[in-house]
Amino acid sequence: MGSKTNEPIYNLSFVKSNEMISAKYKSTLLENQVMAIALTRIEINTADKDSPLEAKLYPREIKKLVSDPKHIYRDLKDLSKTITGHTMFLEDGKGNFKAFSVVPNATYKDGVFTIKFNNELKEHILGLERNFTTLELSVMTDFSKNSAFRIYELLKKDLYKSKPDVNGGRVDVVYNLSEFRFMIGLANGDNPKVAKEMSKMGKNIDWDKLYDKLDKSDKKYDDWYELQRNVLKKAQKELEDKSDIRFEFKGNKRGKRIAEIEFHIYKNKPSVSVITKKKQIERDDAFRQLEMPYDLEQYKPLYDKYIGHNELTKEDIDMLLKKAEYDPKKVSDAIELADKQKYINNYMGWIIKCILENYGSTEVMEGSAEDATFYNEVKKNYEASKKSGDIQRAVWNRIQQKEDFQDFSDMLENNGITVEQLVSIYKLDEVLQMYADWKVGRPIQF
Repeated sequence: MGSKTNEPIYNLSFVKSNEMISAKYKSTLLENQVMAIALTRIEINTADKDSPLEAKLYPREIKKLVSDPKHIYRDLKDLSKTITGHTMFLEDGKGNFKAFSVVPNATYKDGVFTIKFNNELKEHILGLERNFTTLELSVMTDFSKNSAFRIYELLKKDLYKSKPDVNGGRVDVVYNLSEFRFMIGLANGDNPKVAKEMSKMGKNIDWDKLYDKLDKSDKKYDDWYELQRNVLKKAQKELEDKSDIRFEFKGNKRGKRIAEIEFHIYKNKPSVSVITKKKQIERDDAFRQLEMPYDLEQYKPLYDKYIGHNELTKEDIDMLLKKAEYDPKKVSDAIELADKQKYINNYMGWIIKCILENYGSTEVMEGSAEDATFYNEVKKNYEASKKSGDIQRAVWNRIQQKEDFQDFSDMLENNGITVEQLVSIYKLDEVLQMYADWKVGRPIQF
């Protein structure tokens, strides 16, 4: 799943089997959007069929597309706890189903968010030749409502049936209303009652019966009128504004009760290109970053040279400097080495790996003998730098273990800056002074 080194993340796409798209599971919008980004960043060991599906994400990638930039670090830490608790129900169309945890393990450490997927998903995202749907990352990360995200996936998988000479290209799809609620997360599929009842039903799953067994707390917008007003009509508008499909819907009754939901799906051309909006956001961000003063003169050439290089941002350089123990040459060398590679799946991740793992990447370095000499010289400098002591850093590490450190971190976020950004922008002695000032109640000048 390689991509060109400078491929903008908003240009990427990913695939899901239609079975996976139709799966029943409960998740938040942020979880779904981060999962979508992760599916473009899957790393696999092709030599080991049992190796886990793993994706490493970096805040710069995620905040470029989703979440609140001021709280991205907090959101990812919370997400690492919640994303592992969801059960997915997958059916094969023959009356059989599987129930499993989608993400057995997720961690956020040192600025890296790592997701390990259940190996059951391999057949639903890798090497697909039929019954799959391609989804554009720029569209999936632009939705503001989780229901719009899930409804888009469900309807998009049937758009291939559209024929201009049949009903004007319209595609009609009908879902059992209770099943539809489980599909878009309005019915809690994580409830143990669901798996227990499904196992009893075997191949003849009665979604109405499953839905009725749920407590009120496990249902959302149970009333048809509320479902229309708060979910369907809002998703209808969002899809028409932002995506390549639009839809109309109606409820079909069985007796006095709405039992089915019928969708009429049409191709659509959104009024404003999502990618255009993403690019504008990035241009605005880059402009603001270039206006920021660089108090640390020794780092200014690094920022001036590499902000905008293969889409690197100021925050990226901040993080790379931190990983390189504030040695600008290490950062520059790692970026140059990355640029010598033909293909890199995750540009920022590759550079960080160069810095942290002694340039021991598994990717093949292409080039001449001069490249190898350059590589060995950088490796030697890196090893030497690791042996040097740093009393200030040792003090800072001890401070981070103190009970009141979370209060200090919260104070920073209330002022629009994270701990990670603080130690990237300021000298360590300045950071230590800020902590000391905060400790005794003196005002901090950022």
